[in-house]
Amino acid sequence: MLEEISNSMETPYRQFQSGTVWTGPTAKLFGEQLAQFRARIRMSGDRIVGELQAALGRTPAQVTEDEAVAIKRKFGLP
Repeated sequence: MLEEISNSMETPYRQFQSGTVWTGPTAKLFGEQLAQFRARIRMSGDRIVGELQAALGRTPAQVTEDEAVAIKRKFGLP
């Protein structure tokens, strides 16, 4: 999903940066904002992936049967 979001921003960003879509002072301001949003999307995606990787890194490969029962109970699993 992160790649899809990033890619969906990349095409309009590149088109706008080409200078053929819109020009002038207002376009320049808009372009700056668009670049900031693009950077924020990339940063947020990197942060999300990092947090997921860290959580997975803290997850044991195996648990005892008692731990499995407790986990199932905690998350309401059958």
